[in-house]
This record gives sequence, C-alpha cells and structure tokens, in this order.
Amino acid sequence: MTDRGWKQFERRLARALGTERIPVTGERDGADFENALFCYQAKKRQMFPGYVARWLDGVRTRAASRSPAKVGVVILQRPRGRDAGALVVLAFADWLELHVGRRDLRAQVAMPAPSQGGPGTLPKAPRATICLRPGCGKPLPPGPRRGSPRRFCSSACRRRAWRAAHQRTRAAIDEAAGGAR
Repeated sequence: MTDRGWKQFERRLARALGTERIPVTGERDGADFENALFCYQAKKRQMFPGYVARWLDGVRTRAASRSPAKVGVVILQRPRGRDAGALVVLAFADWLELHVGRRDLRAQVAMPAPSQGGPGTLPKAPRATICLRPGCGKPLPPGPRRGSPRRFCSSACRRRAWRAAHQRTRAAIDEAAGGAR
C-alpha cells in the first residue's frame, strides 16, 4: 500500500512536535497525534478558503514588521457561534516556536511565500528520551532498533499506558451511558 500524502503530512507534523503519528487502529479517538498538552488532528485539503490564507498572510506580514517581531494570528468565529468556540489559526512555524520552544525552527521550516502556496517542509525533531507513560520518567534504553522509535522504557510500561488509556475511555463511555452497561 502506498504512503498517502495526508499520512506523510501527519507524520511530518508529529515529528516536528517531538511525537509520533497514531496509526488508524480504532484507538485514536479522532486524534492523529498528541503530546503532553495537546491532541492534534491534521487536515491536508485540496481546497482551502483563499480568504483565510490572505487574512493570515496579512496579519503575519504586519506582525513581522513590529519591533520586537510578533506572531500573527487569525481568530475565526463560526456563524452564530459563541466567542469561546472561535477557531484560532496561525502558521505552523509560529506554533512550533511558541510550543516546542525552539526559535531556530522558524528559519528551518520552509514556509511558502504568500503568492506561492503549497505545503512547507518540516525539520526532523529529536526523538523522546524518556518513557511516555505518565509517572514513569525512566530513560529509554539506548541503541537503534528496527521499526518505529521506542516510546516506553519497557513492555510493562507500554502495557500499563495502554490499559490506563483504555480505562479512561471505558469510564467516559460508562459515564455517558449513565453507568449502565
């Protein structure tokens, strides 16, 4: 099976944020990848509203001209929507700078000029060095391995993390159903 463009896009974004794409196995609950603070869903579209791109280009140009430079953000409210439900749109390079904390990423991400359009190319982020199971914090074993990069320090930690995630999901389903099964 070929590696589709949308799947490659999800992998690049996840890698840039220091995490991995969650495979489509029925366990991802709408998230394409996540880190300690955010669950992400990436969308690669053939069609994109040109007016949103123009608004973002304009505010980014103005923000970059300020001293010190600022981050350009578009806040888009849905028709008849509440302010709290408005969408926040900013360039991925700006998001990386703000949330990954590496200012050098902004220069490395090839962002298209406003007139060019098209997706940018993202740098590879460093792999995780500690176990991702909440509460563990042990370093990952050294050395290369085949397949996807190691995320947990042991098989026991991987199983515990999986069980904890599924217990939370099961509890939420039970709560939504009124506790009846």
